[in-house]
Amino acid sequence: MTIEEQELSAAFSALNREVNALYHLIARRFGLTMQQAELLCRLHGEPPSFGELASALGCDKTNVTGLVDRLERRGYVSRQTDSADRRVTRVIITEQGRTMGSDIRDAFEQELRTRLPRPDRAQLVALLRASATALADSRPQS
Repeated sequence: MTIEEQELSAAFSALNREVNALYHLIARRFGLTMQQAELLCRLHGEPPSFGELASALGCDKTNVTGLVDRLERRGYVSRQTDSADRRVTRVIITEQGRTMGSDIRDAFEQELRTRLPRPDRAQLVALLRASATALADSRPQS
């Protein structure tokens, strides 16, 4: 591995670590775990199935079941049987959950505005988008 490749790997590792730490911090402010906060932030548009959420969150369905159980007890989500396939359960975000997800996203954006130098943001956004696209495009299909 070249020095440039090592530096790239180290930079991505550091970014991942810091983004996760920021998500943990924000989630704790709202009395949630990072995984619960991420799940709430992903619930928009068509209600996902447990399998779709597991894939999006990078975990298995049993983890999603626990997350949904806890969020459902707090009134943030509900479950609904899919009308087209009764074997499938979909996760529906409640109004309270939608508000919480919006508050989490707002807090994350505020932290980024505070922490990242303004002159570098446009260039950073372009680099991050290009990196995310390159990584997603080269991901093995499961």
